[in-house]
Amino acid sequence: MLTFLNQVIARFLKSRQDKANRKLLAGSDLFDAPWYLRANPDVAENEIDPALHYLRFGAAEGRQPSPDFDGERYLEENIDVLESGVNPLIHYLLHGQHEGRGIFKANDPWNGIAIDPTSTNPLDLSSKTPIVSVIIPIYDRVAELEEAIESILGQTISAFELLLVTDGSPEPTMAVVNKYRKHPKVRIFEFPTASGNAVRGRNKGILEARGEFIAFLDSDDIAFPDRLEKSLVYLQQSGADVVYGAWEALIDGTRDIPDIRNGQVIQSPNATLALLEKHCVPSQSTVMLRKSALQAAGPLKRSMEYREDHELWARLAFHGAQFRALREPLVKIRLHAGNNELNFKSNDDVWFARFKQEYKRPALHPKKIVFVIPGASINGGIAVVLRHAHMLADQGHDVSIVNVGRVGNLSDWYPNVQVPVIHYVTAPRYCFDNIDMLFATGWQTANYLNAFEAKRKLYFVQSDERRFSDNPKVKKKIADTYRIDCEYLTEAKWIQAFLKDEFGQESYYVPNGLDLSVFHERAPLVSRSERLRILIEGPVVIPFKGVADAYHAVEGLDADIWLISSAGKPEPDWKLDRFFEAVHFSRMHEVYAACDIFIKMSRIEGFFGPPMEAMACGCSVVVSKVTGYEEYIEHEHNALVVEMGDIQGARKAVQRLIDDNALRQKLIENGHKTAADWTWEKSGAAMKAVVDHQS
Repeated sequence: MLTFLNQVIARFLKSRQDKANRKLLAGSDLFDAPWYLRANPDVAENEIDPALHYLRFGAAEGRQPSPDFDGERYLEENIDVLESGVNPLIHYLLHGQHEGRGIFKANDPWNGIAIDPTSTNPLDLSSKTPIVSVIIPIYDRVAELEEAIESILGQTISAFELLLVTDGSPEPTMAVVNKYRKHPKVRIFEFPTASGNAVRGRNKGILEARGEFIAFLDSDDIAFPDRLEKSLVYLQQSGADVVYGAWEALIDGTRDIPDIRNGQVIQSPNATLALLEKHCVPSQSTVMLRKSALQAAGPLKRSMEYREDHELWARLAFHGAQFRALREPLVKIRLHAGNNELNFKSNDDVWFARFKQEYKRPALHPKKIVFVIPGASINGGIAVVLRHAHMLADQGHDVSIVNVGRVGNLSDWYPNVQVPVIHYVTAPRYCFDNIDMLFATGWQTANYLNAFEAKRKLYFVQSDERRFSDNPKVKKKIADTYRIDCEYLTEAKWIQAFLKDEFGQESYYVPNGLDLSVFHERAPLVSRSERLRILIEGPVVIPFKGVADAYHAVEGLDADIWLISSAGKPEPDWKLDRFFEAVHFSRMHEVYAACDIFIKMSRIEGFFGPPMEAMACGCSVVVSKVTGYEEYIEHEHNALVVEMGDIQGARKAVQRLIDDNALRQKLIENGHKTAADWTWEKSGAAMKAVVDHQS
């Protein structure tokens, strides 16, 4: 009787749970019932409720709930979910999306399904490659911007494309840009922060241009309807490399302009190098030129904040480009108080002198560099990728981050993200065209090297990620990524060794660095006191980071205990004096600088960055003998090193530092010297050598 009653209760509970889960599926776009039936004819033929089938059988059988959620991949990336036997989509809806776990489409390239990167490209010019690429760099225009865009879309020729490049633009401006996202002739590229001028935007347009000819237009100017047609015909007839025309002044009275009246037509002569050495002859909004001329001489220079167009014209002429001027007006140019040139006029002599120095010097030919990351939650490896991305962008390259996870925002924890962050699922496919260098940054991203075309494909290996899982299937998939035919680079010599010894892969060595402008002893969170303060750092929810070992090593010692966790909270019985969760990267130094002893008991690491950060901020350091420690840590010199998992050994080491002030000060002093020697400048130089390498 009791057994029967238990069976009845179990059926009741299962039915109630099914009802709750079906309600959860009904409220989510990630379960697509019609699609599920089409993908599983046996379910449709037997007229089984698709949601109920997925909950009771489908997930366990590896069936996907929709094309937007790959349950098998979700389980592979979240071993705790796999081992618990929980339905992957139900777990994601209840917990995963709030914990920052990523999801992937069921037709993701990881599953071996070939993807044509151009198949969903919205650009449709009746199967014709555009002849002309028109570039409009954008900051903060609104009504004028819409007028400028419409003046191009209304041209008398049709074989053109329009590239809109925003520059940290405010919402009203983006509202105008967004109107054109689905326009068949328009492609849109966005930078998250303003650069101060139009150089970066124009160079981005040049890099992405598909046309044989390139035309520029400022975001507040208006092209005449036949502007492109006249310029194109004249380029072809004259054989010139650069053509430009007259322009009509459009004056609103907000700027004092002697000798020019509203509606006046201003003409320009044919330019020679001798003339360009003295005057900026072409007006940029009237210029059309051959892309091949830019490929020879290089694009605009980021160092030229003003007279950047003048420097480009002179450099083109210096490299042999021929200039010809049309007498007809091609564009109406607005002259008003908001013209950016007015911000530099007072220093024109300085910029003219720089122009004279620069135009004979070669320009950087920027590369389009893409880093693929698995998600956007707090992660030391992703922080390293962002640092390299910013350094390469500062050199003038076109750098973007592709996030193949859906959840999280890098700006929530990493300061001043200045490169575009593109979401793989939602980004237009044209964002992945013309890639020069494509970097995978972890095993989950490695197969994306096959998803897009790129001149060079590289795998930035930051650890032996097989150690992150006990699942044999996952370990094999990770190992398979180390056999991919591509270039390899890594941040630690032990990683170089295993790639070479086990997989026969040679790799570039790009060591990590430390930003001493961020990590230093200034401005602690609170002042240090006579009672020493111990800091534990690491994600509590990841066992191999050794947070629990570190806590048990210092539990009960005569010191304050602080804990920083990037993910998860401490156990209820842990006795802590302060607990910090998900501290913003830019504030970490305040916590380090407030502490005296830093302990890290990791069992798996790549480069092992936090101890160096702590050294820079004045902590004495105790670490476990984990892979990567030997890159910069020397026992009894700049840290105390104990065996992995040796809680008692770590406890004795921390107690030594509490009791022996001289030893503590020695480690602090040598730790400072160590941190000062590991600069991002050295790391950036190593990455630059990789980027510049000619195979």
